[in-house]
Amino acid sequence: MRDESALERRFWTFWLFGILLLAAQIVMNVWLVTDASPLGMSDHQAAGSAARVDVIHAGWAAAGVKDLAIYSMELDLMFIVVYAWGAFAGGRMFAASSRAMLARLGKVVMFAAIGFAISDFAETISQLVQAAGTGGVDLLANIAAKMRPIKMILFLVTFFGLLVALGIRRKARHVA
Repeated sequence: MRDESALERRFWTFWLFGILLLAAQIVMNVWLVTDASPLGMSDHQAAGSAARVDVIHAGWAAAGVKDLAIYSMELDLMFIVVYAWGAFAGGRMFAASSRAMLARLGKVVMFAAIGFAISDFAETISQLVQAAGTGGVDLLANIAAKMRPIKMILFLVTFFGLLVALGIRRKARHVA
């Protein structure tokens, strides 16, 4: 990449590595699918009650994958940091653009990256506390379930926002 700034290198490094970590989690999720959790980790995220969480944990324990579920949640914490930092860097890079549309889109991505990190941390930490120690806790299960749609929307805003910004920048470079 010609004349790449430190910010752009940070964006590409962290954003792409974050996507790679997400892919690893998706692969791991295949082994978390049980009768109690037909969607794997997604069922745990959306459980909403201690009783449902305990059923999922029992299913994972019976299948011998409860430790894998905990590792997946720990990997998720790494993903959140890496991906959100990369998305924020990309948003910041585009926010500095002289093109008004890219600047606005960059600011949206920056704020969405912060919101994504906060909501996904709340969800994942709530899940990890239950999986690694306490078992199902209504408050934590409820927090995870409430944060899930928020973090998903904000993730999509960052992901597609950055793809659109990259497309706009590429088109503008070819026109110039």
